[in-house]
Amino acid sequence: MDGFESLKNNRSLTPHLIVMDMSMPCMTGIEPRASIGRVAAAQASCFRRHNFNAFCGISEIGLPKGSLMVIDSNNPPSRQSKSQNHPRTREQSGSRRTRPSSSNRKATDTQDSAGASGKTDSFAMKQLNERLQKSKEFMEDIVDTIREPLVVLTEDLKVRYVNVSFLKTFSVNRWETEGKMLYDLGNHQWDIPKLRTALQEVVSKDAPFSDFEVEHELPRLGMKTMLLNARRITDIHGDRPMILLAVEDITERKREIKDLRVLCNALPQLVWIADPTGARFWYNQRWYEYTGTTLEQMLGWGWRSVHDPESLPDVMERWRESIATGKPFEMVCRVRGADGAFRPFLTRALPTFDSNGRVDRWFGTNTDISEQRKAEVALQQANSNLETRVKERTAELERRTSEVLVQSAQLQELSVHLMHAQDDERRRISRELHDSLGQYLAHAKMSVESLRRADAPEEERQSFSRLVDTLDKCLTETRTLSHLLYPPFLDEVGFSSAAKWYVEGFSERSGIQVNVNIPHELERLPDALQLALFRILQESLTNIHRYSHSQSAEIEVELSAHEIRLQVKDYGQGIPPEILERFKSSGSGSGVGLRSMRERIIELGGRFDLQSDKNGTLIRATAPLSAPTGTASDKQRAESRHTQINEAFEFIRALKQSL
Repeated sequence: MDGFESLKNNRSLTPHLIVMDMSMPCMTGIEPRASIGRVAAAQASCFRRHNFNAFCGISEIGLPKGSLMVIDSNNPPSRQSKSQNHPRTREQSGSRRTRPSSSNRKATDTQDSAGASGKTDSFAMKQLNERLQKSKEFMEDIVDTIREPLVVLTEDLKVRYVNVSFLKTFSVNRWETEGKMLYDLGNHQWDIPKLRTALQEVVSKDAPFSDFEVEHELPRLGMKTMLLNARRITDIHGDRPMILLAVEDITERKREIKDLRVLCNALPQLVWIADPTGARFWYNQRWYEYTGTTLEQMLGWGWRSVHDPESLPDVMERWRESIATGKPFEMVCRVRGADGAFRPFLTRALPTFDSNGRVDRWFGTNTDISEQRKAEVALQQANSNLETRVKERTAELERRTSEVLVQSAQLQELSVHLMHAQDDERRRISRELHDSLGQYLAHAKMSVESLRRADAPEEERQSFSRLVDTLDKCLTETRTLSHLLYPPFLDEVGFSSAAKWYVEGFSERSGIQVNVNIPHELERLPDALQLALFRILQESLTNIHRYSHSQSAEIEVELSAHEIRLQVKDYGQGIPPEILERFKSSGSGSGVGLRSMRERIIELGGRFDLQSDKNGTLIRATAPLSAPTGTASDKQRAESRHTQINEAFEFIRALKQSL
């Protein structure tokens, strides 16, 4: 049973005597002494001497009834005088021993034939042994705390001592190792002739060795790779040479190195490792495949033979700088392949540092970027071609844009011309209707009335009345049509009076109540401006009557120092959102009316704004006052036109009187 478990059981059994083997794998030399000391009920303690002197000196056994027993590996135990009391003291090494009583000490002193001088020598020897025991245990504790497995061998290669790390690493007990020949351990994994010779020479020639690699299949552990270091030591008495063998398990390290080599050989890059001076000592398989070289050719600085001679001086300068400063190296180098062709490689090297901050390795890679360079050249060519095509396309678009702008200007000019032509034609037709057809109808009416007889039959009088009424309606409609086409008041008295006259007639014809708010200080406007505002007013009211189904409308004119604003608002169903959006974005989709209003105001350098929702529509036209109001020429033209109208009316009266 393991020592710890035994001690645990002993605490509950209250033993009188504890006998313990100190060679158990899970307890060191000092642990049994300290543990036994905590078993308060034990009346005596017994230690069996270990094979290895480092664990024990002279042990004393305290027996019940005051007996004293000394255990030694060479001499059997002997009883000595008894004592009724058994006071115990703790040794510096940590074990407990029974201290004999004063009577026993007197008996012993009496039996000592050496006398006082012998007693003094015995006491000094005992102190020396205690100090030696303490030193042994102290060294023992140090050795057992070392993580590296340690073995002490005699000169004939017999295992004298192994530390705890050895027992744990190789999963063995002390009785399986200590006292046996090294080459008989386990499955004879240490029975290596070359190792045996090297160990023997450690003693015979005082020739230590290090990094002796051993690879073997171990019981319960599998394949292991170990590094051995050995040196000659002398036992505690200094009379027999021994061997201190240190074992380092490098299985995982070897496996990691192997895996890293497999990984490096699987990489498409060229991989290499260099020492702190920059001399390379390892390359992956891809390096040899690409360059067609061998390790012997590339060792040290042989790699320079496959670099482009033209760029090699720059490479060497940069590489020496990185070696001197410990900074990473990165540069594009041209490396010759086995086919003799030089290709660009992106070379990178990173350093690793030791515990003192000094470079201990350089790890480098060379990545073939020839395809990348080809792609870059192709991309540059494609970019150049694309830029050329973009320039050509841009020039074509600019040419077409210029043509479109010219056409747009021409269309704008044509549109303006058509509006002016339309206005002129309306003016001409209005004048013809007023001066020609209107006069004829007025003359016909007067002629018919002159033919009416007072003594005519009733039927004849009724016929005359219906004829006169018809002629009167024709005359009224002709005058209304003439005024709608081009109101004479616009030229005669200006926009304010013409707008009020038109709104009044519109309300009578449509039944829609229209409120007009025009400033009294508004004077005569330029002909083009007042005509544009009147047409916008006229078209807006027409749209209200046709589409909005509003029962009321508001017209407001705002005048400032530099511009005039006309607002027409109704409370109808509004313009559908899709038509409104299309008109705002492209000016289409809303018919001719809104487009003509916008074109008229834009021609004058003004702004046209349209807002509409389910609560109604608001049209706002703003134009600059480009020409002063009330100029002499405008007044002259208005007076001239007014005079012509008066003369026409006078002519009609005279004609009527003559008829």
